Amino acid sequence: MTLLRSIALVARSHSSRAPRCTYQRSLILTSGMQRTFPPRLAIRNNTSQGLHNSAYFQSLPKEKKTANPHVPIDRFQTGKPRTYNLLRLQTYREAYHDNPKGFIFAMFMGVVTLSLLGLAAQAAYYTLIKPLHNYPEDVAKFIRRAIFYESKMDIKECMKNYQRAITAAEMLRMDPLSDEVTGLKIMYAGVAEKCHAYDKGVEWLERLRFEMLTLMEERKEELGTLGWLKAMKRVIGISVKIGDLQVLDNDDANAEKTYEWSVKEAIKVMSIQSHRREDEGIPWTVVEIAAIFENLAAFYERTNKFDYATTLYLQAANLFHPPSCHSVILLNNVGACNMQRRLPSGEPMDRETQLESAKKWMEKALDIASNIKPPARTEECDQGCVVALHNIGEVEEQLGKMDEAMLKFQEAQSLAFAVGFTEAYQNAGFAQERIKAKQAGTYESPEAKKKREDDEQRKQDETRTGGLPPLSFSGIGPGVKK
Repeated sequence: MTLLRSIALVARSHSSRAPRCTYQRSLILTSGMQRTFPPRLAIRNNTSQGLHNSAYFQSLPKEKKTANPHVPIDRFQTGKPRTYNLLRLQTYREAYHDNPKGFIFAMFMGVVTLSLLGLAAQAAYYTLIKPLHNYPEDVAKFIRRAIFYESKMDIKECMKNYQRAITAAEMLRMDPLSDEVTGLKIMYAGVAEKCHAYDKGVEWLERLRFEMLTLMEERKEELGTLGWLKAMKRVIGISVKIGDLQVLDNDDANAEKTYEWSVKEAIKVMSIQSHRREDEGIPWTVVEIAAIFENLAAFYERTNKFDYATTLYLQAANLFHPPSCHSVILLNNVGACNMQRRLPSGEPMDRETQLESAKKWMEKALDIASNIKPPARTEECDQGCVVALHNIGEVEEQLGKMDEAMLKFQEAQSLAFAVGFTEAYQNAGFAQERIKAKQAGTYESPEAKKKREDDEQRKQDETRTGGLPPLSFSGIGPGVKK
């Protein structure tokens, strides 16, 4: 009994004690246990609460925790990683709220990237797809490769693929007079021009012209009048290109013959086409025929054969009925040729009469331009008027009428400024400075200025070498006889 009583007393005293909590967290109490805290723990909690409520802790900056209102909380309660759906507007709202500046920059770069990709796709379509849609795929694939290697300046591979394309066209029996086959051969010759091998380009184009003329003669009945006119249009265009390459190759003699052949054939085409009605088909336009005459006229003007150039410019201008804006350019060129032409010794016309005649052609060009109204009036009319006014000013200057020349140059400059003709605006300004210098008596011709600059340079060289001529080592060395 004594032992059992002792055990009961010990159990009663143990149950009366409150459990201690050393980690400041709630305890799970069993039935029969009281929820009490020891005095030391209560004092510790009161002290910490006082410190946190002090003015010092209240003055410290608190971390801002803002929640994204566009992100639903239930998304993160599943424990799965965050996912983005670019097809939903909600995703872009979340991204903008998280980082506004980064979102705007990313969207801007995306728009720029898409724009560049669109431009690249458009360029590829107009360069590689649209021009080649008339070719069979067996031919087009070699042309695309040739264009690619041409852009990389790999001339050997470019020429090889053009040759393969021509061979494939022959194997597929494409019409050798068609625009596709002749255009392919012209592209093949154009590579030589880009490599500055003008003689090779002339050789290939001459061969193509000969082949086309031979086939046109053999298939004259099959082609008919309309087919013959279309083929001759391509042949004359090839001939003009041959002349251009010969000019670049400094072969003016053969270039003149080539241009003259083109003009003669163009006159034949005009004669045949004049007997056809519009509903029967007229492949040549007035502008295209006038360009053939104008091309030879420009060649004659460049080689100082102004009489021939004047005749061809007039023939080209007479093709336009009624006169167009291009007529203004052609008539102005007629006046410019008359102004530059040198009078022979036995000609009764004097220089003043020649300049007045040139002035009349330029004034006629201005009259034609004033009668052309929109929409027929184009930018070519405005530029032609600027050039005509400038040329009239030069005529007045050569006639000694400085005040009239100054007025014309001012008109040309103001009109050039209005239409955005920068080169003419600058030339008119230089001309006005020249007139002012002549009126002030300080004008110096370009020849005299160059001579003066050469003399000044020679004097500086002599001063630099002590008055002695520059040293020359051409007569010094082994093998030179004394």
